[in-house]
Amino acid sequence: FAKLSMQFAFESGDERIIRELRALFRRYPLDKRVLNDNSDEQEFRKRYQTLKLETERFRALLSSSEYEDLESDLSIAALHKNGGAADPDIPVIGGAEGRKGSAYLADLHYLLSLLLVAAESGSERFAPVKGRKRNFALENTVRRIAYIWSDEIKRPFTLDYHQGSGLTPAHEFVKTIFAKLDPEITENDVKTSMRRIVAERNSAEP
Repeated sequence: FAKLSMQFAFESGDERIIRELRALFRRYPLDKRVLNDNSDEQEFRKRYQTLKLETERFRALLSSSEYEDLESDLSIAALHKNGGAADPDIPVIGGAEGRKGSAYLADLHYLLSLLLVAAESGSERFAPVKGRKRNFALENTVRRIAYIWSDEIKRPFTLDYHQGSGLTPAHEFVKTIFAKLDPEITENDVKTSMRRIVAERNSAEP
């Protein structure tokens, strides 16, 4: 960290600053692995999509000519299950009346329609967020850098909003750290995260 201290004119022997910088470099890979991991969401969405597909297939199967006698089959199955007597308490939630077994079949279709809606809803809930995804590991690290810059080095953590260039000492400090920490982070990534952290710090001030 000697070059960093020379470039930004802070004491290279300040144990507090060095300790915080070391912790930052040690923590970032962990944050990147944990905070930016959306594998669970992808797995959940995949399960709901599979459920939706299988439900649609089953509904299509029930509607095929191969199973046109399913109403009577259900009626016979109900009589067999209830010892030869029809079940008077079967709820007709699907609203069907008429032929024997129609209530059972209507309810089955109705429940499958609900299952399909639930599967579609679940798939949408875990869909990827539109637009650029927030980099929580980056934001968390910029938050730590802001603490080091403002609380330990005692300089204002700011961006040049007026010109839009972001060329403040704080911005250069963050950009220099990420050039070593994660070269894939772009300058625009740095600016975006800094704007969020600057706004967060300003809102926290009394």
